[in-house]
Order: sequence, then C-alpha cells, then structure tokens
Amino acid sequence: MTDEELDTLFIETLKAILEDTKECADYSKNIHTPEYEEINEDYQFTINQISQLLDECSSIDDLAQMDEETIDDVYEYIATYADNFVISAEEPERIENLAQYSKLEELLGLFLDDDYEDDEE
Repeated sequence: MTDEELDTLFIETLKAILEDTKECADYSKNIHTPEYEEINEDYQFTINQISQLLDECSSIDDLAQMDEETIDDVYEYIATYADNFVISAEEPERIENLAQYSKLEELLGLFLDDDYEDDEE
C-alpha cells in the first residue's frame, strides 16, 4: 500500500474502533457492578483518547510525533481490533474480509521495529 492509502486506513480504523467502543460503552453504561464501573471508565478513556487523536492526527506521521505511551495505546487498540475482526465464512464476503484483515496486518507492521528484529538474528 502507498503511504496515502496507509494513512487513510489508519484514520478509518481509528474511526471504526471509536464506533465499536461507543457501542460497547452504550451497552454497558447501565450495568453498575464494580467490574463494570472499571470497564466503563476504560471505555470512556478510550473514547476520549481516540476522539482527541482523530482531531490531532491526519496521518501516521502525525501519530509518530506523539509520545511513546500514546503510540503504544494506538498499537494496542488496532491489535485488539484486528484480533476481534470477523471473517465471514461465506463468499464473496470472506475474500473481502481477508483482504481487509491483510491491510490491518500491514498497518500493525508499521509499529514494529525492524531494526530490533534484525539485531536479534
């Protein structure tokens, strides 16, 4: 993928994660157990952080200028999104889903330090 395509995928993925998180938060907001109070706080933190990122970032290069903790959080959000990505068993959705998943893997690969891997070999 080109840099522009990766930037577009990055923003689209953040928007999808934000929408998923909002849906989860909406579902759990009326559950008031100690566990769900913590879960709801986590959802709100994620919603606030991703909303702010979408306001401040228009590319992966913009993210690269942020602090390491934010970059790590974004990696975790995208990795979790990819881990939970649903791939249909039915054609042609399956082919489309696999192509989208492949793009997510490429996006996640941008966060990995190739120099570190080379040093270990």
